[in-house]
Amino acid sequence: MKLLVRSTLSTLSLSAALLTALPAAAADVVTSIKPLQLITSALTAGITEPELLLPPEGTPHHYALKPSDMRKLTEARVVIWVGPGLEQFLQKPLSRTDAEIVTLLPDSVAHEHGAETQMDAHDDHDHDHDEHEHEHEHEHEHEHEHEHEHDDGHADEHHSHADGDDPHIWLDPLNALAIADLILPSLQRAYPQQADQLAANRQAFEQAVRSKDAQIAAQLAPYQDNGFYVFHDAYSGFVNHYGLKQLGYFTVDPARKPGARHLAEIRQQLEQSKAVCVFSEPQFTSAVVTAITAGLPVQQGELDPLARDAKAGPQGYIDYLQSLSDAFAGCLQKKDKKN
Repeated sequence: MKLLVRSTLSTLSLSAALLTALPAAAADVVTSIKPLQLITSALTAGITEPELLLPPEGTPHHYALKPSDMRKLTEARVVIWVGPGLEQFLQKPLSRTDAEIVTLLPDSVAHEHGAETQMDAHDDHDHDHDEHEHEHEHEHEHEHEHEHEHDDGHADEHHSHADGDDPHIWLDPLNALAIADLILPSLQRAYPQQADQLAANRQAFEQAVRSKDAQIAAQLAPYQDNGFYVFHDAYSGFVNHYGLKQLGYFTVDPARKPGARHLAEIRQQLEQSKAVCVFSEPQFTSAVVTAITAGLPVQQGELDPLARDAKAGPQGYIDYLQSLSDAFAGCLQKKDKKN
């Protein structure tokens, strides 16, 4: 799977004077989701603040654009999104804007298995998670033979993450650097007079990411053998990069309730003490997590794949990475202290 920057500008030969003469409303940079806003805002520090399309409490899996959202797209110079494998709701609206569109995963589509992105080359670790995904994929195919049954909550998925096709690419810090490299040329075309500052911001961002990456690797190293479950299959980038032991997930599509059979399998694994922590997410109820862990010596934590509470700015993505690391370490180490 290749990354792509698609230009939909009527012409890229517009002079800098014409670009700077555009009204303020047309100067906006729009990002589809909060994590992309965090990365972009580090690049545009001191120049402009990227606008966020999806509200922090929303989810890209199921979202309907409002008229105000459409105005943001049509007035933007640059629009940044992951791709159709994550934000399907944007496919048609993006065809109606003259903005330069940065598409990070253009080939990602629902139910596409076995694809590999350029950024997946950073994932050097193989864990039990991959084996579980393979088993889940087989079960998923079986369930499609009975589409009237939605017991396992995986029918009609909006995206699939099997075999490395996880669209949550921002959760690997090295992917964030690759994302920044893809975004930078479009920003420099939109703000030619600030091209040097944008490049300097990109270098500062890389230094900050690599420094934080080393700190997090040291923080999480003691917990690499501690198994855990996540609510939503979204964390392979972070998990693989830091060598963590994810045993499985409750659901692929977070808007669908996990089925009884799948929950029974997780409960059995927890009873066998194969996991020390189960993570929920702030966007969705943790009631199912609470129920499945009732009476078991398993810690509960919370992970946010969409960075809902993170603040945009030069430090925003760095702080978000640290919050994820703290969430993992906090939940996994509590069990350690009892052993």
